[in-house]
Amino acid sequence: MKLSFAVVALLPHLAASSTVLETNPNGCIDPSEYDDGTDFFPQKFVPDETTDYLSVSYHNTYKIVTNLYSDKSYLLYQCGTEPPTDEVSSGKYHVVLPVPHVGGLAITETAQIPPLEILARRSEILAYIGDPKLVSSPCLQYLMNDDDDADNSSASVETIYYPDDPYNQTLIDVGTFEFLERNPNAIVLEGLFGNVDGDRHVSDTQTQERTAVATFDWLGMYAALFNLEGMANDIIAETKSRYECAARNAASLTSDVAEDEKPRILWAEYFDGIGWSIADCPTWDAAYYCEYAHQCGASIVSRPEGMGFNESYGGEEVYWYLTDDEFLQLGKDAETWIYPSPTFSDVYDQKSEILDQFVSVEKGQVYDTQGEGPFGWHEQRLAEYDVVALDLCSIVGTVNPTNVHNRRWFRNYFTEPIGSPGTCDVDSIDMPYVPAKGMCTPIAMTTTTTTGGGVGSGGTSAEAEGVAQGTSAAGNLAMMSVQAVAVAWIASALLA
Repeated sequence: MKLSFAVVALLPHLAASSTVLETNPNGCIDPSEYDDGTDFFPQKFVPDETTDYLSVSYHNTYKIVTNLYSDKSYLLYQCGTEPPTDEVSSGKYHVVLPVPHVGGLAITETAQIPPLEILARRSEILAYIGDPKLVSSPCLQYLMNDDDDADNSSASVETIYYPDDPYNQTLIDVGTFEFLERNPNAIVLEGLFGNVDGDRHVSDTQTQERTAVATFDWLGMYAALFNLEGMANDIIAETKSRYECAARNAASLTSDVAEDEKPRILWAEYFDGIGWSIADCPTWDAAYYCEYAHQCGASIVSRPEGMGFNESYGGEEVYWYLTDDEFLQLGKDAETWIYPSPTFSDVYDQKSEILDQFVSVEKGQVYDTQGEGPFGWHEQRLAEYDVVALDLCSIVGTVNPTNVHNRRWFRNYFTEPIGSPGTCDVDSIDMPYVPAKGMCTPIAMTTTTTTGGGVGSGGTSAEAEGVAQGTSAAGNLAMMSVQAVAVAWIASALLA
C-alpha cells in the first residue's frame, strides 16, 4: 500500500511518541534498559509569565533548573541514566544531582517548608538551620521534638542553631558542614542571605518574586527535585484559578468606582529605633501587597518618590522608612490598616498619641497577620495566597456577596484573638499537606436586551458564557475525534 505524503511526514512523530513516558519516574530506572532518546520527563513545569527568577528546561534524561536571582544553575539527571558528560564538565552547574532526590535535605528558611509538605516530602527534611521557634508547621515542630532527650539530639529533624550566638556565621557554616558529612547525599536549601556558593547548596529565592503567583510558582522547583512536576502543575493551576476568581469578582464590583473613591488600604509597620516601613507601589505588581490591593479593587497608600530616608545595611537592597510626621501625613485618612507583623500592640503603647489620629484606628479597622499564629505569615501564607486575597477583599467589601468567607490570615487587632496553626495529625504525617483553599464563586453578570444602554447593557450573562464555553468544548471534542480517527487510520495503514 502506498502512503500519502502527509502520512509519511507523521511517521517520525509517531515513532518518537512510542518512547515517551506518560508520567515522570518515581524512582531510579534500570540502567541496562533505557534509551537516551526517551523523554523521561513528560510532565514538565513551565514557570508563570510573572515569574522572574526561575527557569527549568528539559532534555530527555536531564533537566536544568536555574535561579536567575542568584545566577546559579543545577543539573538534575534521571537516576539510572548517565549524566551528560559534556554538560557536567562544562562547569556551568553548581550542583549535579540524580532525581528523584532521596538523600534528604536541610532547610534554612520557613518559606521552604510548605512546598516540601505539599509534595508529601516532609520526611526528606533532615535538618532545620535556624531558630526552631520560628517554625509554624505543627508537624515539623513534632519532628523536631519527637524524642525524650532534653536537647532533642535524637529527634527526626535535627536543629542546627546556636541560641547564645545565633548570628555567628562561622558556627553556622561548621554546623552545616558537619551535617553534610553525616549525610553525604543530602542537599542544603539556601535562602536570600544564605551561602549559595556552598557545596551541595541549592538557592531558593522565591521571596524575591514580585507577585504572589510567582512566589508560589517555586513549588515547581521543588517538584523538579522529586520528579513531581505533574502534581505541582495541578496544584499551581488550581490555586491560581481560585485567586483569579476573587480578582474578577472584585473587578466586577469596582468597575464603575472612581480611583479616588475606592477603598484605601494602609500597609505599614514600625521598626523600633528606625522608622515606618510603608507600601511602595509604583506599579500594581511592584510587590505582593500592591498586587493584593489591585486584585481586590482597592487603592493602597504608597510612599511618594523622594519621601522618607533609606538604609541599605551593607547590601544592594535599599529599604525606605518614614518619620512619625511623614507617616501621619500620608496614612491617617486610610480606612483600613494592614500591619504585617505581630508588634502592633507594643507600637500602639509607644505611639498612641499619634496613632489615635488615624481613621483606621478610630474605626477599629487595624488588622495584623496573626490569624494563624505569630509565625505562619512567613510560612503557610505563601501557599495560601488565594485565601489571603479573599481575606483582604472581604475586609474592603469586594467579595461575592453571596459567599461567606471567614478570614484566616488577617486578624482584627481590637476584636479578635491571636490564632493558632493547629496540631499535627501524627498518623498522617507522611501525607501531603493540603493548604486551605479560598472558596470563590464567580459573580454572574446579567445581560439586558433593551437598547440604548442602561445597567448591564453590553454585559455577558453567565448562561451565555456557559453556552460559549460549551460550544468551544464541543469544538475541541470534535477536533479530538478527527485527530483520533486520523491516527487510527494511519496506524491501520502502517499495519496493512
